[in-house]
Amino acid sequence: MNRRVVVVPNLAKAGVRHSLDKLTTWLAKRDIDVVIPAELGATAGRGASVEPARRALDRAELVVVLGGDGTILWAARMVYPRRVPILGINFGTLGFLADTSIAEMLPAVGKVLDGEHRTEARLMLEATILDSHGRAESTIWALNDVVLRESRGRAIHVETLLADAPLGRFRGDGIIVATPSGSTAYSLSAGGPIVEPTLDALIATPICPHSLTFRPLLFPARHVLEVRIRDHDKTAQLVADGQTVLELRSELRVRISRAPRPVTFVAGEGRSFYERLRAKLRWGGE
Repeated sequence: MNRRVVVVPNLAKAGVRHSLDKLTTWLAKRDIDVVIPAELGATAGRGASVEPARRALDRAELVVVLGGDGTILWAARMVYPRRVPILGINFGTLGFLADTSIAEMLPAVGKVLDGEHRTEARLMLEATILDSHGRAESTIWALNDVVLRESRGRAIHVETLLADAPLGRFRGDGIIVATPSGSTAYSLSAGGPIVEPTLDALIATPICPHSLTFRPLLFPARHVLEVRIRDHDKTAQLVADGQTVLELRSELRVRISRAPRPVTFVAGEGRSFYERLRAKLRWGGE
């Protein structure tokens, strides 16, 4: 039975189709099957087949993402909770998650297939919507963040509990709960701290709070944060990684915690996180 690699291409980005054909041809010469998730709506292309993600990931030993960080976020939720490592090839701009360059693609894939690579575990978030009786209605997962906000962009009254103890209330545009991976995304724009990706911690960042007493909070990932909306005449949204949206009624509450399993990434051999921080966000004023 042939070995298998799943490729997640963002064909809307320039150069991805060419790199996809190059990668599938290279893998075919090594008798490795290439499968593209059917959920992407992509055609098979040269040397690849298309299957639903669940079937595509059976027997897969690697997921290669051709795109930017947004494509990585989609792939991470697709892979979870499997332990298949993800290698991101950067076709985007910042590339905090997909840090391997196009020129490094084939050597990087080869090292993974030969077992000559390091992996890095990244926290995933699990957000569960509970009804008024505490029963779970639905659950979503996220690699970067989950955001609770009012559906029409109006201010809402947010109540929070951390580790089952009251944390505080505020009125504002919502709240972001982020992983260390997501600390350089929406949470940072809202005033949250930058957190090294391997730390076992989560971040709660209020969005435009109408108070100076509720500030961003870094807390141990073992704790559970519960968020409730205290406006009975408003509806809210729960958004995972800016891509998956669930509608909430005002009587519902959300429990947000570290997911039971992390997602595994292939660790890059280039710059450290702090070097990437300086290069991509101009941290330090350069």
